[in-house]
Amino acid sequence: MFRKNVLLVLAVVGAVTIPCLQHGVSAFEIFPRPEGQYTVQRGDTLYGISGYYYLNSALWPFLWNQNPAIKVPVSGGSPEKQPLTPGSRVDLYHTRQSSRLFQQTYVPPNSNTDDLTFLIQKNPYKGYPYDKKYFRYKLTPRATKLWGYIVCAVDEGKDHILERDLVYIRFRPSKKQVVLVGDRFGIYRDKGPLTHPLNPDREIGYMTEIVGEIEITSTGHDLTTAIVLDGYVEIQRGDKVCLYTPRERELVPAKTHRLLTGTILYSATRETYYARNHNLENDIVFIDRGECDGMSDGMLLNIYRPSHPVADPYFGRRVAIPDRYIGEGMVLKAFEKNATVLITKGREEVEPGDVIKSVSD
Repeated sequence: MFRKNVLLVLAVVGAVTIPCLQHGVSAFEIFPRPEGQYTVQRGDTLYGISGYYYLNSALWPFLWNQNPAIKVPVSGGSPEKQPLTPGSRVDLYHTRQSSRLFQQTYVPPNSNTDDLTFLIQKNPYKGYPYDKKYFRYKLTPRATKLWGYIVCAVDEGKDHILERDLVYIRFRPSKKQVVLVGDRFGIYRDKGPLTHPLNPDREIGYMTEIVGEIEITSTGHDLTTAIVLDGYVEIQRGDKVCLYTPRERELVPAKTHRLLTGTILYSATRETYYARNHNLENDIVFIDRGECDGMSDGMLLNIYRPSHPVADPYFGRRVAIPDRYIGEGMVLKAFEKNATVLITKGREEVEPGDVIKSVSD
């Protein structure tokens, strides 16, 4: 009789305890179980799979982190564009929909220190909104290839050209034959050769600034007519025309496990500097590090001002002191040997010669 009562008590305790344990396991589950799997087909990439299943291609780092077994070729460029091995399995979380975390609206960081911290820690997969004005600067080793130039506006006597104006363009003979009605081109200006801020005898390349976009409306024997679709500044006669195809994309702020350092070469949006402090957030600068050095789009950077050695008060020798922190930035576009950086926070005015350091994990 006693044994029967013991078994009855154990059965009751088990019936009460097991559901609680199951609920506790699901509540404290660190790695949730995938909601589905996808078999990689020939030509599939992390970028394409994220765009199809999460409706946002910028979430490819999230997909890669949740599938450590995915093998991505190291050589050949960005990992998100490399073809995956056909037949491999990819675990999918929140299939065909994004969680509430991804649906939050992003507010660009301001002078408040906590804003950028919230962006990195609380909302790591939300991309930085695309804006053409941030992606229209480029630093190249050689001058941009010339396709043509603006001769004048269709309206006589008009020197400054705005949006929706018609213009005449003269293309190079070798390029004119491939220009068709409906083609779009960029209008740019060369800033000329730039020199290194720490070594004036060394040229660092040519800066190109896109100032507008045009669309071909008709072609002629000598001149081509086009309409100005967008103008960031007043377009002038003599502005050059080149190929320009902006892509809608989002940048995902990311850290790195490597310590990368570099130097700020030139400011794309400011030509003069002042002694007083100014709010320089959202300015664009060039740095002397690119894809060949490990830079990638969305990488977060800290900006420092090199400090001069000071005299030791007791021994008289010069002592080096740490560099002074002055701001933060994010890589907008990494080219082969340089990159454009957006200043997201600035305590002081950022100048050529300042040092950048990558934000590590």
